[in-house]
Amino acid sequence: MQRPIRGLLLGPLVVPVGYWIGIMAYACIRGACADPNAALRELRVIFLFGLPVTYIAVLAWGAPAVFLFRSFGGLKNPVPLMVAGAVGGALLALLIEFLQQVGLFKVRLPLAAGAALGALAAASCWWQGQGRPAPVEAP
Repeated sequence: MQRPIRGLLLGPLVVPVGYWIGIMAYACIRGACADPNAALRELRVIFLFGLPVTYIAVLAWGAPAVFLFRSFGGLKNPVPLMVAGAVGGALLALLIEFLQQVGLFKVRLPLAAGAALGALAAASCWWQGQGRPAPVEAP
């Protein structure tokens, strides 16, 4: 991973979109599909509240993992980072569940969904952090 800062800044942007796709699919499966305007409003709210939480998680969990794996040369493929992201996402889901025990508005984030979103963020971070491929010279 040649550009970890770029990866850490751009990679987490997929998490609110992934969460939104998940809740919209869940709503449609239950027979309560939202109209497009309501779905876009929902996406805005998720970005407004979810993106800061995502970046805090990346700062607290993702950045140390990236630099730890990078120092050991373990970022040639995204799998170790995705495993760390899945663990971090699951821990965040547990934390959200604990903090919302007495909350008025509850955010549904099952443990498996948190792990999947964490792995998604880590894969996106790894992909965004890759440098440009070397140009191929003609013989």
